Amino acid sequence: MSNLPVIASQFDPRGESFAYVSVALDRHRIGVESVSQSGIARSVGLEARSLVLESSQLRVTALQWVGKDAQEVQNVAVGLNNGEIWIYAPAANQIVSKLASGSAHAVRDIDTFRDTLWSCDADDTLYRFSLVDFTLQTHFKVEGCSDLQKLCIIGPERVLVASHAVSLVDTVAKQVVRTYPGHVSSVTHLQMLSEECFLTAAAMDRFVNVYNTETGATRSVLVAQSNVVQVSHFQDKTVAVTTEDGALEVFPDALVHVSNKKRKVMSKHSSSLIKIARPQSAEALPVLNAALSADVLTYCWLEAATLPYFDKLQWRDLGATEIIEKARPSAKSTMHKSTYGDDVAAATSYAEGNATVTSGDNFKYVTEAIAEVEREGGEEESLADMLESANLQSKSSLSKRAKKKATMGTLSVVLSQALQSNDHSLMESVLNNRDEKVIKGTITRLQPVLAVVLLERLAERIARQTNRQGPLNVWVKWCLIIHGGYLARMPNLTSSLASLHSTLRKRCELLPRLKVLETRLECAINQISVLSVSDTDLANGHFIPEENEDEVEYNEELDDAGLIEDGELDIASEDEDAEFSSEELADGSRTANGENLASGNESDVDADEEGYSDVEVN
Repeated sequence: MSNLPVIASQFDPRGESFAYVSVALDRHRIGVESVSQSGIARSVGLEARSLVLESSQLRVTALQWVGKDAQEVQNVAVGLNNGEIWIYAPAANQIVSKLASGSAHAVRDIDTFRDTLWSCDADDTLYRFSLVDFTLQTHFKVEGCSDLQKLCIIGPERVLVASHAVSLVDTVAKQVVRTYPGHVSSVTHLQMLSEECFLTAAAMDRFVNVYNTETGATRSVLVAQSNVVQVSHFQDKTVAVTTEDGALEVFPDALVHVSNKKRKVMSKHSSSLIKIARPQSAEALPVLNAALSADVLTYCWLEAATLPYFDKLQWRDLGATEIIEKARPSAKSTMHKSTYGDDVAAATSYAEGNATVTSGDNFKYVTEAIAEVEREGGEEESLADMLESANLQSKSSLSKRAKKKATMGTLSVVLSQALQSNDHSLMESVLNNRDEKVIKGTITRLQPVLAVVLLERLAERIARQTNRQGPLNVWVKWCLIIHGGYLARMPNLTSSLASLHSTLRKRCELLPRLKVLETRLECAINQISVLSVSDTDLANGHFIPEENEDEVEYNEELDDAGLIEDGELDIASEDEDAEFSSEELADGSRTANGENLASGNESDVDADEEGYSDVEVN
């Protein structure tokens, strides 16, 4: 059963339609089959109601019928790995609405109650949507509830959630009211058996537990012969399970205890075991799912790996072990086309069950291709071939240069894949781009849901690698500008972007200190520049006089009186190159400090300590 290409399946409450999700190459396909008309539709070559998801990155993680039992037309709620819930209308074969929770975590389970839809995601958050206007009404987390896998509504204000154990949550007080014992592995089925009881089944477990909702006591334990895969029930009387080995087991009167002389026995075994096989080869056909009504048991199996077939039987008339033979369906003459659109008269046709899907690291054929190219490349090339290959390479390089501008769409696709798969190396190849126009175009094409994940990854890199803050800030800036409207309306934005907020806050705290340091450095640089200029002037012999020497006048009377110092007279004579003309005295001698040219004798005229000249002394 684990190898079947069907991801999820469920009968509607009336057992008249069957919804399932299968794998079509690399995409998930949602299909809805009518139990009574599916065989007739195939016989006349009509197309089944199915919808292939638009992207190979989208995966269906939850499936639930939406609508009341009395309604004739019902829709299917499909939970995706990107946090959205799509409402699929089988009659129109299209998506009629998309419920956005604002979270990028995968949806784990969905349940409906009247006009409301509840869901839980991988972040352990509960969401409530209105099926009238398809809007989000509330969302919250419950303390003590983690790793939630399943969800079941038991009233307008109470919800059952399960991981390994089961908890009853009050949606008004947003707290756990009661906890029930669970399983060793994760719970895979959580359903209300009656108004007072509910049942649980877990992965890799063959026990189905029935609990009382109010008291928390275990009412009964249904024991299957192998691990339980699917569970179906009718009211509080009968339970049918499909097992891992492909059998179908029926438990009538699930709440009636078996008593012996010593004590009551709560565990019960199935009364009927049903298997499907080929008439001649005895090849086993695994039962995919089943639906119970008052007396009729509807079960489903697959033909050609992905085509569901149905049959009904009276389960009350079954024995302990029943083997039902089903012949392989043959192509009728009226079928001009097969299910896949091929002519049945063709020699071969594609079958999904024969397709082999391998992982992306299978390099078997790549290695063979490389070896073949190397063998062909061993031959010597002529000069004409070499010139032709050089021309082709030049043309290809020119075409690559012309196509370099159209890389925004490719980068957005690569970035989306890196964010969804958490591929760090792939994301680094995108973040190494420094062109701001390309960055803006890439973020514009990015889905708003992935913008939150991108900001978280950028915050991690900024916190670890401070030297990359400048280039990464460009990504943060355009992400906030382009997707700011979506981020503003997003619930729990503070918790989602806590790492980015703390990183930017720490960077902002350093700004005042850096400003003070910048001011001090500028002051020190200015002082150093002033000192360097003064030292240069002194080294070159440039002096800045305190007075203008051109304005100094020579006064003979002050000089005779000895009031002018020798230094001042020397400076005046050197700068002005003045010629001293003194008045000639009566004895024919020159003035003081002059030379007696008439006598031809040089006499040094020095003023004595009292300041008298030689003439006056004589």
